Amino acid sequence: MSDVLPWMFLVVAAAAMLVGLGSLWLSLSLGLSDQVLGDVRAQLTSDARRALLTEKDALLEELRDVAFEHDAGKLSDQDFNELNEKLRVQARHVLHELDESAKAFRGEAEGLIAERLRESEEDA
Repeated sequence: MSDVLPWMFLVVAAAAMLVGLGSLWLSLSLGLSDQVLGDVRAQLTSDARRALLTEKDALLEELRDVAFEHDAGKLSDQDFNELNEKLRVQARHVLHELDESAKAFRGEAEGLIAERLRESEEDA
């Protein structure tokens, strides 16, 4: 048994190293190429978009809370203005990111709309 144990560890370590190198190769090849699989790209896009939409909702809620606190007299005008401006800058950034992420699909959407319009004109 004492002769087999080192060989067992060596085989397990070699297998783990091969799996790790294979995962690294796949990650690098996907990350460095423009030909990402459609499902992978869609999942990455939807996850990023979902995160941005969640952040947008949180910022809008925070803006409402700050306005409520100011109206209730719990925040001074100066504090309200500082917080409001800070939150609005963050919200503008998130909205800009959402717009940028939608640009890739805008051409496809416009094509689909034009096709539907042609179909409705032909039906009329």
